[in-house]
Amino acid sequence: MSNFRHKQFNGKLYTFEHLAPIRVKVPLNASATSEVDLHITFGCHCFTEAFSSAKHQDQHRYIHKGELRAFDLLRHECSMQLPSVLERMLRGTIYRAGDSYTYSAQIELEFAAGTQSYSVFFSLEKDRTVQVPALRMFVKSAYLKPLVAKPNAQSWRFPSLAGQVSGAFPPQEKKTRPKKKGTP
Repeated sequence: MSNFRHKQFNGKLYTFEHLAPIRVKVPLNASATSEVDLHITFGCHCFTEAFSSAKHQDQHRYIHKGELRAFDLLRHECSMQLPSVLERMLRGTIYRAGDSYTYSAQIELEFAAGTQSYSVFFSLEKDRTVQVPALRMFVKSAYLKPLVAKPNAQSWRFPSLAGQVSGAFPPQEKKTRPKKKGTP
């Protein structure tokens, strides 16, 4: 069961069972002898956009946890693929993102007219409710748009990041930079 109420839009009922919380195991090595549990939840920005009275009508209104958003058919259609997108993302490259998002990834979605870039923004934290290494992921937003990572943005393969964040891998030592000439 998802955490989102159904939406009646243009005479059709839209539901969000596909955005119910998911639990998966993330293999940390190629032989899958080491893995961590990952609990994934979703935000309403995966199927809504910012509400604008100039662009949207009353039927677009979608309120979740007190936030007014606009239901978006294309974002909803894309969100139907999020469970399979996450499977591919867990094997891909993740980038450090800015502002309120912690990490981002990009996956290509197939459409009748070809492929389009789908950007996913999420937080990833150690699950402190259990004694073994485990993770919690909150998918904050996802929409069709090429991902623009900042120049020199830090990147990881997802299993490597999962191992670091969960505590399954020892923390990496920070590299010390050589001192400039003439400094004590």
